[in-house]
Amino acid sequence: MLANKHVQFLSNEPLDSLFPITASLRSLVKIVAIASAWLLLIAAMFVSSSVFNFSWASSAMDESQNVQLVVAPSTVNELQQAGKLKVKTRLSPTTVVSPQQQVDLYIQIWTDTWFGGGAQIATFDVKDTIVLRRKKLANNSTERINGTTWSVQEWQLTLYPQSTGLFTVPVIAVAVNIADTPSSTIKGTLYTEAQTFKVALPDERLSTTANWIAAPKVTFEQKLTPKLGTQLKIGDAITRTLTIKATESSAMLFPDFPLYQTEMLQGYLGPVNSEDRQYRGDFSASKIYQQTYIVQQSGEVSLPELSFYWWNTDAQKLVELKAEGQSWSISHTPLSFIKAYWAAGLLLFTLLAVLVYSLRWVKQRFNRQQLPVIVLFMFSLLQKRCRRVEQYLYWHNTNKNHRPTFNAEVSLLCQSEQSLDVNSKINSATSKVKDSVRSDLTEALLFSRWQQRFSQQQQAKDKGKGRLTRSSYLKFWRMLSNKGNVSRLRR
Repeated sequence: MLANKHVQFLSNEPLDSLFPITASLRSLVKIVAIASAWLLLIAAMFVSSSVFNFSWASSAMDESQNVQLVVAPSTVNELQQAGKLKVKTRLSPTTVVSPQQQVDLYIQIWTDTWFGGGAQIATFDVKDTIVLRRKKLANNSTERINGTTWSVQEWQLTLYPQSTGLFTVPVIAVAVNIADTPSSTIKGTLYTEAQTFKVALPDERLSTTANWIAAPKVTFEQKLTPKLGTQLKIGDAITRTLTIKATESSAMLFPDFPLYQTEMLQGYLGPVNSEDRQYRGDFSASKIYQQTYIVQQSGEVSLPELSFYWWNTDAQKLVELKAEGQSWSISHTPLSFIKAYWAAGLLLFTLLAVLVYSLRWVKQRFNRQQLPVIVLFMFSLLQKRCRRVEQYLYWHNTNKNHRPTFNAEVSLLCQSEQSLDVNSKINSATSKVKDSVRSDLTEALLFSRWQQRFSQQQQAKDKGKGRLTRSSYLKFWRMLSNKGNVSRLRR
């Protein structure tokens, strides 16, 4: 009973009270468990935070790497591949053009940052085409596309084809300077795409001339000095000033006008003033020609008409522009007359001097009877000096060294042609009758009979009954010149 009471007592007594260490152990276990749980929780939180930080750092690193790939290209090619740099080209007009018509080539450079300097366009050639860079600076602007602001630099070049056909603008190298950061730039070379355009002759009349201009607007003016109707003198100057103006063209394409050279005008080319201008993208050109003509001779002088063709590229029609010709009347001044005719005057004076000297010499020789008999006879005949006429008639049929002395006191050959014919018949009849006397008729005796016979005619003339005729002397001269007649007279 006691034992049962004891066991019942033990069972009703708490274990912690029987074994105090058990409570301590249980508390220790609880503390250890709680501490372990907290440790596990802290470890789990640390691990999870470490994993999150690692993944975040990895993603942040990836993002930073991606950003570095976009904004930090180091070459122009990388900028182009990243779509941050572009080059574009275009031609205007895009339709078929005519020779000498202006074709504009535009080169645009696009960047999503900004430019560190101006681009440099490399030189290039197009067959049978004049390439000019008339705008020295580029047009700078900005464009916003899909939330991105682009800086645009546009260059304009002008092309002037000189023949017909299909033309190709080659690939052009463009040196650029792109800003990477405020303190650094990227330099390199871009290349454009090739462009083509077609050129055709707009009018068949242009195939036969080289003097024409293709432009939207052309003017042709002329100014003459002095004005028409002004009286000019030799040595005066005539100035012709021609002015051509055109839009969308160049002065080097304008036609030239040659000098008009004649014996009456001496031409000189003055200075040619040509200018190409551009204002706000519009191109124009002007050329001033000056021609000066010096009057060389008197009379009527004229400058010819000048003209050339203009192909109106806006209206698509052909127009002929003209500068009318003009005329002036030229008179001599005393000095110009001397200058113009001094050679002729000198020649005339020389001829007159020679003629006067020759006449004087002939007169002296004639007075001395040193000229040929025919000349002496003709001069005496013109002067109606009868004595000398008969003398020279006789001399013509005698030997020069045996000429008888001339008797100037006896009247000489002064009878009409009719008297000569009668006398000839009488002499002929007498010669037939008197045969014995015919053999004695010498030239000296004949000369003496002429003197006696013609003295009677001279006396009749002095009384107004005779007439001296030149034809009588000539007939008598021919009679004496014929040797056969003299022989018959002797017989």
